[in-house]
Amino acid sequence: MNKKPTTPFELPRFSAEKNTQVKHLFYNWDQEQEVIREMQKCQRNWDYSKEVPPEIIDYLLWHCTNSPSKQFEAYYDVYWTADRKVIKEISKYTWGHTHFRTPPATWRNTQANANLYILFVAKEPETQLNCKSDGTLKSNKSPARWENAYVSIGIAMGLVMRAARSMGLATGCNKSHNDLDGNDFWEKKLGILEEVKAGTKQIAYGIGIGFPQEGRPRWEADDPEIMIGAGNGSRNTTRDDLPTHPRTGKELRKVKIVNINIHGGQKVADPYGDLHEIPKKHESKINSFRNRIINVTEIK
Repeated sequence: MNKKPTTPFELPRFSAEKNTQVKHLFYNWDQEQEVIREMQKCQRNWDYSKEVPPEIIDYLLWHCTNSPSKQFEAYYDVYWTADRKVIKEISKYTWGHTHFRTPPATWRNTQANANLYILFVAKEPETQLNCKSDGTLKSNKSPARWENAYVSIGIAMGLVMRAARSMGLATGCNKSHNDLDGNDFWEKKLGILEEVKAGTKQIAYGIGIGFPQEGRPRWEADDPEIMIGAGNGSRNTTRDDLPTHPRTGKELRKVKIVNINIHGGQKVADPYGDLHEIPKKHESKINSFRNRIINVTEIK
């Protein structure tokens, strides 16, 4: 291709008349590109009157377990639920979407409160197939092996999102699986606390999948609570008597959880005395329209 690529990268226009020998390779490029564009959008509100059919759940889980990985090793486990009660419970522990940095405040990641939630947990595989330059096997605790895990999870997530979007479902990825007041919520809920302590498993990323509310912007959410005093969801506490995390020993930051339906439009002080203008609506569109600069360079 002689045309110098622009940013974002643009495909050349295809002419069937000039490319009759390869036109079968192009299948439906326009549709595929539209699926990718839809995958870029994080859905924040959901229609709970609908349920994801079991057949579609099985199809998406098939993608999870059949996705390519380096030497086809099992670098992750998959946890999922379509139970509204369970999803409502676990989504309470997804603080992490920054509202403001000064003074710091954060929302929950409402993309997790979907019709279906799929969570990937990185792990040391039972197999051991990567070797060093001298031919000896790499330890499963090697950073390179954990890089393999996160790359494998990324590939699987992309394929799951593509399949879901191709069927008309909305998606939203979530990395914030945090506890509160040092309660190790996620590790205990998944039953992997001992493996996490031992360093053999790490909670990675999740995908909310389901049906968006019709006629509503995707960045509006229904969660009425905002956390003030912290700009992200990690290592926070609402207690005055808990300076450090009971398990990790890391310092905890004091926070206050405020209901915007009650305090919207008011000024409320966080535990550090900083005043916050409490929003009246839950909107998460900070990164919605960013023009990313990704350079595309031909290797010569």
